[in-house]
Amino acid sequence: MEIPTLAADPAFTAALHDVPAGSVSAVLATYNRCPFDPAAGRLRDNPLTWALDTLRGQTGVALAEIVVVDDGSTDHTPEVLDLYQTTPGVPLRAVRLPAHAGAHAARNAAVAAASCRWLLFGDDDCAFTPYVAAGAAHTMSVVREQDRATGAVMLPFYYRALRPYQSRPAAGIGRLDPAQALFTTHFHTWPAEYGGTPPRLDSPAGIVAPLPVELIGGTALLNADALRRAGGFVDLSSWASSYSDHLHLSADLTDAGIRLWHCPDPRLGAAHLKWGAVGRYPLDPADLATMLPILDRPLSDLVALAARPRAHTGCRVPDQVFHEEMIGSFFAFFAGRSLPGATKWAARCWRDFVSNGVVYSAAIAEAPPVEQRVAAWRSGLARGARTVTRGQLRPARTAAELATVLDQVCAEAGQPPISP
Repeated sequence: MEIPTLAADPAFTAALHDVPAGSVSAVLATYNRCPFDPAAGRLRDNPLTWALDTLRGQTGVALAEIVVVDDGSTDHTPEVLDLYQTTPGVPLRAVRLPAHAGAHAARNAAVAAASCRWLLFGDDDCAFTPYVAAGAAHTMSVVREQDRATGAVMLPFYYRALRPYQSRPAAGIGRLDPAQALFTTHFHTWPAEYGGTPPRLDSPAGIVAPLPVELIGGTALLNADALRRAGGFVDLSSWASSYSDHLHLSADLTDAGIRLWHCPDPRLGAAHLKWGAVGRYPLDPADLATMLPILDRPLSDLVALAARPRAHTGCRVPDQVFHEEMIGSFFAFFAGRSLPGATKWAARCWRDFVSNGVVYSAAIAEAPPVEQRVAAWRSGLARGARTVTRGQLRPARTAAELATVLDQVCAEAGQPPISP
């Protein structure tokens, strides 16, 4: 499959310069992403600075401000934010939560503090292309002319890479079906149907046409009013990984009648460095050698810093905790939306993860031994059931409903019953 290389030609950049000034607030939630002391000369080895510097280097005048909410960091984050607040560039507003409350609390605080109609969400260990803010705003404007229910445009991100290296049918990108326990992200891939000559938005910028999706992720432009109508980010403080946050957000947006899109144009993308994960990410030598605009250093420098095991940073948890969190938090999401979906999810995790050692996330280097996989499956389902029955997520379920699901999947797996 041919994946085109798209240039930032004069028509593209000229159109982005025409995006109305001050229409976008960039919002970042951050937690312990500044381990290096800026006073020791290592300011720009901190991943938060990669996000801030590339946001400040955006093309055009669309970006009005950067709002950063520090979720109770215990490293050098306060000093780094103080430095950025006193240096020239796009204004930075810093909000500090009194204690670590979780990504949902930080994101909701950022939404409350932001002043613009459109909110550009990103991860605090991303390096953004120079066209993200204006390109996303331009795309949102054009799509909303055709569909006024549009409230979110997902943008591509590439795991320790700068462009897509895989293609996938569009029907497998950004899908969410709670009744079937189905979700697919694949925002780092190229829609196979687009081939080497992709369809374009009907606008002078020539941005690649977006796809309708049911799921968005952490790098997206959202309409602030739509986000408020959907109730904001749900409280996932029970889960340190916050791994299911965008399942809840996407479903809540859809329930509120808001339509979601994904724009796969790599010019509007970000390199997601996955700080603190060793991972199983394929690395391309050409990408690694590429000097990043604004940062003026090769991608390989950032990857070398990021690919070291770290916990208690961002939403990163130790590998042995991740599997329980993923199984349990997704079970809680599916159970709230569809009991048959929860049953399918629990059975799938037994088959894929426990029996066959399939690890769903490339952030995890290898599968644990089978006895640990069984323990993670059981404890994850128990935690997920408790979360739902105690009303910590919306909507809630009764203990009897969850007991029926757990009894069924345990019987099918030949496991003793699970007591939430």
